[in-house]
Amino acid sequence: MKLANMSLTDYIKKAEDTSSVPGGGSIAALCGALSASLAAMVLNLSGAEEQAEAYGEFSEILRKNIDDDSTSFDDVLKAFRMAKTTEEEKKIRNLAIEEGYKRAIDVPLSTMEAALGVVETLKAQEEFIGDEALSDLYMAADLALTAFNGAKDTAMLNVAALKDEATKSVYREKIQAMTEVMVEVHGDVRTFHRA
Repeated sequence: MKLANMSLTDYIKKAEDTSSVPGGGSIAALCGALSASLAAMVLNLSGAEEQAEAYGEFSEILRKNIDDDSTSFDDVLKAFRMAKTTEEEKKIRNLAIEEGYKRAIDVPLSTMEAALGVVETLKAQEEFIGDEALSDLYMAADLALTAFNGAKDTAMLNVAALKDEATKSVYREKIQAMTEVMVEVHGDVRTFHRA
């Protein structure tokens, strides 16, 4: 059964077991999906139903990543089990490991991008958000930040495992740039209607 199709109770219980599925990356994606839903609710409560539709794309990506994150490391595990007797086999295995780690980075990176998208969209829609929904707005922004940080931690762990320094550098620079934007935009959203 897909994680995203589990009941909330079953998902929470599954997270307690020793299988490590769902792990932090999957839970980060769940936080992001909840953030997108709450952001849409904020707009709906404020009478901005058309603007609320902007969160559908983020929600879809994040719901998909609840499961994709749990399988994103599979290619790494498969690669580690490959033959490594000859030099050619070692070369093929090492390349497969590196490609596996890239997939294990790209899924949480996608979660980060979608979570950032939720917060950026909230900021852009400030004029549509009524005071009656502020506590939900702040919660949506905070859940997106939690999703972002959880996915970032997962991605950075896998970036550290890469052997190619140039690829590492590209990922690190992208993640750092996204982090700077998230910190700024999240801070802006948390100040809505507080002046």
